[in-house]
Amino acid sequence: MLASESLSFRRRIASSIFWLAWSRGVLQILSFATTLLVARILLPADYGAMAVVGIFTGSMAILVEMGLGAAIIQFRDLEKREIDTCFWITMTLAVMGWIVLSLAAPLIACWFKIPRLAEVLPVSALVLPLTACSVVSDSLLRKRLALDRVSQAEVIGGAVTLPVMLVCAFGFPGLGIWILVIGTLLAPAARSVATFGFAPWWPGLHIGGRRVREMLHFSLTSLGIKVLWGLREDSDVLVIGKLTGEITLGLYSMAKDVALLPGSKISTVVNMLSSPMMAALQTNIDAMRAALYRALRLTAAIALPTSAGMALVADEAVEVLLGPRWADAAPLLRLLCVYAAVRTIDVLLPPVLLARRREKFLFWYCLMLSIVVPAAAVCGALWNGASGAVLFSTPVYCAVMGFMAKEVLSEVKGTVAQLWTEIRPILCSLIVMAAVVLLLREVAFSGRPEPAWVKLLVLSASGAVAYVATLFAIGSPVAGEGVEVIGWILRRRSAD
Repeated sequence: MLASESLSFRRRIASSIFWLAWSRGVLQILSFATTLLVARILLPADYGAMAVVGIFTGSMAILVEMGLGAAIIQFRDLEKREIDTCFWITMTLAVMGWIVLSLAAPLIACWFKIPRLAEVLPVSALVLPLTACSVVSDSLLRKRLALDRVSQAEVIGGAVTLPVMLVCAFGFPGLGIWILVIGTLLAPAARSVATFGFAPWWPGLHIGGRRVREMLHFSLTSLGIKVLWGLREDSDVLVIGKLTGEITLGLYSMAKDVALLPGSKISTVVNMLSSPMMAALQTNIDAMRAALYRALRLTAAIALPTSAGMALVADEAVEVLLGPRWADAAPLLRLLCVYAAVRTIDVLLPPVLLARRREKFLFWYCLMLSIVVPAAAVCGALWNGASGAVLFSTPVYCAVMGFMAKEVLSEVKGTVAQLWTEIRPILCSLIVMAAVVLLLREVAFSGRPEPAWVKLLVLSASGAVAYVATLFAIGSPVAGEGVEVIGWILRRRSAD
């Protein structure tokens, strides 16, 4: 029976990876290409204003969700009326959140000295009810590891949104920032409709249930964690937006989006699998430890070289991808790549603690982060603007993250020595890659006026080849695991 359950679990993971890889891979490529095209039409100030909008709508979305999505995933055998209760709570809070942001929009516009926020924020805040209506459906799909359906809903959202944004950008460039607003509303609306259609559930009017109180206690703790995490995530944007203005904020936001793009998409996919997996394995410590190490290996093997490579070719990447008006974003991109690499690993750790019901520790951890990291960012921004904020906050973030890593290893009965053994081949391959790129830059391109796209192509390809070759030569377990995962991606076949 155990062998049969393990095989079924593995097959669901294989199917989920197939859909996540193809849907998210294609979707992200198209989304990134759309972003690059639209960025050449709009101004950095437009992205700076939308970054401020994103802070408030994103923070309010966390409050609206109230941690109930995590509760639905973690609690087994929920009654229908308990699930219905979660739906009506989120919808009520979403409408209230939209009203609050609409009323507060003039004050927010005045505080940041960006007048157009008074008009943009109330419209953008409609994303709250559009997203809230699918919280329960999405959580039910994730709980069943039906990530193929989650991915298909995201593809539908992207397929509807991206063409509309391109038509607006090229056909009606005078819309300006409203092109971005259209994208922020259309994607969640289409995705929510699709998610509702895929989930085997429809909201009813009966609310209550024997475990509602317990679920709310868990969800409120999870909410506290998410609120503090969100404040920490957005603190740099708040600090830079207030101290430097919307143009610098736009450059910073674009650099941050590009830096986080590869790693965050990888870690998001792994995290989508990790949360329900860790919840299912919460009583099997050995299996949890093996799953954690595997997730860390696979994520680090892709995210670390991607971030390092982007830092090495930041100047060429910005010139080729974004154009000359974004040239000042290159130094910021180089600095943010370090932060992006660490953050990719960091987000894989909380699912373990949530599965072990250590949400209180996560709350205090996020509280510490939300205090010390913004304080470091303020000091850095006062010293040297956006660059100073990154230089000061990143080491502080890494130091605090060490506390959570230690706690996670304790929960799965792992050691620092084991963790070092898992990632050492990846770091060695990373060093070889960096050496090849730097040497090639000095030998082949020093003093030669080659086009930026030629440098970008040659340096990126050379670094990738050096990294992969070294990783296979060292014989890291991740090489074999990578081949297995690629096999799941290339063909939809259940794992044996």
